[in-house]
Amino acid sequence: MTLNEWLERNCLTHEEFADMCGCTRSAVTRWVLGARLPHPKWLKVIHRKTKGQVTVFREGQNDRERAYILLYTRGFTVEAAAKRLRIHRNTLSKFFRGQAQTPPEIVSRIYKLAGLE
Repeated sequence: MTLNEWLERNCLTHEEFADMCGCTRSAVTRWVLGARLPHPKWLKVIHRKTKGQVTVFREGQNDRERAYILLYTRGFTVEAAAKRLRIHRNTLSKFFRGQAQTPPEIVSRIYKLAGLE
């Protein structure tokens, strides 16, 4: 479910949700519109406040973004996930940003750790 769907189902405004989370209303608006993915700190807060129901932050979200979100909601930082995958953290960072061609076997391991496979 998207954050926007969750807010509508729970009859909350962006401002009310921002107050619940301790962030700004404009941050919630950017997340709802898909202009930004939440920082890992906020991913954890959103996961906790929505009881894990929000997993999509914009329509058409790609697998890289979903993997990023799922890893953070499972408590992994980029460094911890990279260590677990036995790859350099820059490799994982570039994968998430789509800046590098990542070998298929590494992509498979990332998706598996995130729970996408």
